[in-house]
Amino acid sequence: MQDIASLIDDHDAMDKLADRLITAARARQTDPVACRALMTEFERRYACHRAEEEAFLIEDRTNPARSIFDRELMSFREEFTMLTESWEAYLDYWRPAQIAADRNSYIGETADLMTAFKLRIALENQLLCPLVLETGRVGLN
Repeated sequence: MQDIASLIDDHDAMDKLADRLITAARARQTDPVACRALMTEFERRYACHRAEEEAFLIEDRTNPARSIFDRELMSFREEFTMLTESWEAYLDYWRPAQIAADRNSYIGETADLMTAFKLRIALENQLLCPLVLETGRVGLN
């Protein structure tokens, strides 16, 4: 990701994909294999997003008087470590057979996790985007 517009576009795409996954989970007529395919698509996008963000979200650990950006980044990462762990456990557990066997639990977990991702995306837009622009880590276009 080289510019803020790409970052925001990626956030928007992830947000829409989270909505699609919630909708698919709730629609009992949606086949568990189709639900799993959406989960896989979200995982691919999420993994790419994390990798691209790492290119410019690097903390300056050599500076004892860290910048506001570095302090916020450290806090941000700590808050969302649990989200990533929850996502990995969710992916590991919810295979098509489990989705078919316990659709109600799948619906609840999917809604909860995707809502957490949507909140993370909103926080990234509100907190990280202005900071990466201010620090010059990414450009406008």
